[in-house]
Parts: sequence; structure tokens; C-alpha cells
Amino acid sequence: MLSSVDVDELRHALGGVVLEAAYLERTLRTAFSALVGSKYAAVVDGRLTAAALLDDCERITRYHTGLTEAAKETLLTALRACRQANKERNRVIHDTWATRPGSSMVTLHDERRSHDVLVTAHTLAEVRQLADQVADAADELRIAMTTALGTGWALVEDQLRQELGHEVRVDPAG
Repeated sequence: MLSSVDVDELRHALGGVVLEAAYLERTLRTAFSALVGSKYAAVVDGRLTAAALLDDCERITRYHTGLTEAAKETLLTALRACRQANKERNRVIHDTWATRPGSSMVTLHDERRSHDVLVTAHTLAEVRQLADQVADAADELRIAMTTALGTGWALVEDQLRQELGHEVRVDPAG
């Protein structure tokens, strides 16, 4: 970000993006369970990243025999919007550490390799707009899921949690 940006304003704007990204991820987990059609999908979805959830939801949608072609297209469109919003979220969140004005190429080094990454400075308005984009994508997915599977789709993912009386943990011993 630009060094002239107020840090508190930046934190607030980025917090909005993070909050809406959590909403998007939760919606993706719920959609994944509903598309799989099993309360046990919650055992798997907890270890999947948003990108993996998107991949799996798209793939399941394409093969889902209980969905009409129109419902599949609507879902795939919503999932593409989620993918784009998530991609932009990643860029903004990970580019924020850069304090250079404008766009610049930065070389990142790790133990095995180096690679160039284009870092783009964003205005506070752009960051706030991204938070809205992420929330809108999640809302679009919720609407598409309701259209495709009815109002009960969101309950599948929570069934196992209710039966167990606690969250489904990635580490069963924890």
C-alpha cells in the first residue's frame, strides 16, 4: 500500500475483506457438504482451502445427476464469481505488505527458489470495494444453491456438528 495511507483506515478496509472472505469460505464449506449430500462431508471440508473447495464444488456440480442443466450453469457461474473474488482477495491481502507506490515487481526468495511477483498498490476504496465483491459472490452462491437444492441445503453441513455437540475437528485427537 502507499505509505501515505492511514494505517487505521487500512486495517479497517483489510478487516472488511478478511471478514467477507470468512463468510465466503463458510458458504463454500456449506455448499460442498450439500453438493456431496452427506453430513460426513464436514469431516473433509475442514481441511480444504477455499481454492480446493472451489475446485471440488465445480467438479461435483458438473457431475451432479440431481441438478438440472440450468441449475448447474447458475451454480457454475456463482462459483466462478467466488473464484475471482477469492483470487483478488489473495492478491490484495498478500500485496499489502508492499509499501511501494504503484505496481512493482518484487523478487521473493525461499530456501529452494526465487520467483518474481507483481505487487500492485490498491487504494482504500478499491480494498473496500473488494470486500463488497467477496460478500456479493458468497451471496450469489447461496442464492444459486437455494435455487438448485431448495432451502434445506444449508442444513446438511451442520448435521454432524449437532449430533456430536461440537465442531468437527481436522485433527480427531484434538
